Amino acid sequence: MKKLIYICVTFLALFTIQSCEDSLLEADLNYVAFGKASYSTSVPVSGSTTVDIPVYTSNITGADRTFNVAVDAANSTAAAGSFTVPGSVTIPGGTNEGTLSVALSDVDLGIGNNAVVIKFDMAEEGLNTGSSTTVNYIQQCEEITATLDINFDYYSEETGWYITDALGGTVVEAEAGTYADYKRGSVSESITLCAGRDYTLVFTDEFSDGMDDGGVLGDYTLTIGGVVKVTGGGAFGASESTAFDTK
Repeated sequence: MKKLIYICVTFLALFTIQSCEDSLLEADLNYVAFGKASYSTSVPVSGSTTVDIPVYTSNITGADRTFNVAVDAANSTAAAGSFTVPGSVTIPGGTNEGTLSVALSDVDLGIGNNAVVIKFDMAEEGLNTGSSTTVNYIQQCEEITATLDINFDYYSEETGWYITDALGGTVVEAEAGTYADYKRGSVSESITLCAGRDYTLVFTDEFSDGMDDGGVLGDYTLTIGGVVKVTGGGAFGASESTAFDTK
């Protein structure tokens, strides 16, 4: 019986020591990290907004702590001038949480996704830093529907088209081969665009003879709300492009 009691006491003592060691290790850990791996928002047309990113440390100190951050330019795809990221974030004394406020504005946003990647920029001995965080943002958009009606020549598989925004980014596309089964047939495509924007519709022909099979000329028409915005087709060669707006 005494032997059993001795074994139990010894086990309890070992467990207590191990628990204390674990607690000391956790308390000694010096770590800083962003709240989440990514954040998403939208920016008003010609306006601005702010994204507040929580930053946490593993311990609490009596004095303020400042951590340097930087934009990871190599992995960011945001329009230049559309974001402002402070060079550091401060964790006030007596707490383990601070806020990094990222300012976003409608500067050359187009309608595509913008992504700014932010990382810790620290070389402090004993400091462990978390992974980077990404702020994804787009320009707010009042969606409208455009209709693209296409009448093909016999070689419909050679026809392709795409629409770009004012910054040259591709909004929607149909590559050559998409309409391989529409020989001298027709199709009507519904396309979602943003109101009040400038776009360009580009039609391409893989054989570089346009929509002309020697007997029938193909054509296309883009309309918005019943208003014709673009017409084209025929023997246009390798491609033809037409600018239009959704105003």
